[in-house]
Amino acid sequence: MQLLSALFIIIRPLNVAIAGLSILVAASLVQPFHFTAPIAYAILSTVFITAAANVINDFFDIEIDRINCPQRILPAGRLSLNTAKTFAIFLFACGIFFSIFINRIAAIIAVATSLLLFVYSWKLKRLPLSGNVAVSLATALAFIYAALAAESGLSKMTPDAIYATNARAGDWRAGLFPAVFAFLLHFGREVIKDIEDQTGDRVAHARTLPLAYGLKAAQVAATIALVLLLIVTLIPAGLALYHQTYFWIILLGVDPVLIFAIYELWKNPTPPHLRQISAILKVDMVVGLTAIYFGR
Repeated sequence: MQLLSALFIIIRPLNVAIAGLSILVAASLVQPFHFTAPIAYAILSTVFITAAANVINDFFDIEIDRINCPQRILPAGRLSLNTAKTFAIFLFACGIFFSIFINRIAAIIAVATSLLLFVYSWKLKRLPLSGNVAVSLATALAFIYAALAAESGLSKMTPDAIYATNARAGDWRAGLFPAVFAFLLHFGREVIKDIEDQTGDRVAHARTLPLAYGLKAAQVAATIALVLLLIVTLIPAGLALYHQTYFWIILLGVDPVLIFAIYELWKNPTPPHLRQISAILKVDMVVGLTAIYFGR
């Protein structure tokens, strides 16, 4: 029972749930109100790959986490390194396996994303900017992946079925805007996490952005990403891409949080406070997905 509990916690179930929700939202932009097999496979694939990425990240970060997050599963000794590595490989394999049933392009994206996330945890995370870009790109690709799965589902439906389910003949490009949204939000959040984790990263000889170029450079990078995101969130409203519901959720629930995060990032960049900002931005992802879903 303790082993199952440790395996469940190490995958970071909230992150995994958000990843699955992201697939549903992105797929709904192409094919609303009709749950097809390719979408189910995309959700399963994304959930497994996200879980694998979280486990392998903890595997490579154990020395850092002994300082920054000693309560986590591996530094606390609740799971062996060998078990964690085997579990991560199993999860990656499951994620790639389910992608095969979507289409060839989706399978290529699943394999490429899995490799990118592995290399990120192994090497790129400890380098300035490249690690931040890698994990943000992997997150953004999930929306393209979902849109491809929805498009694949539509291709298997008859015109009468499409009409009956109120699906519209969209394509994968419907996932581009949410992908940009996800990239900028994750990039800003990842830089903030780098500032938060400086103590452990320094001991592990990592060269993250704040360690390589200083606190102010990292604050500027995170601020640029979040300000760009503020601008990007308003573009669909200006172009009438989504309904007014999107605009009001963004205006009241997303953008104020981004402004608050930027303000607090400069006012009090201490690890406990940055941890709170990071958590708030994670919740803001869900609010943003809600805006896109109800505004589509």
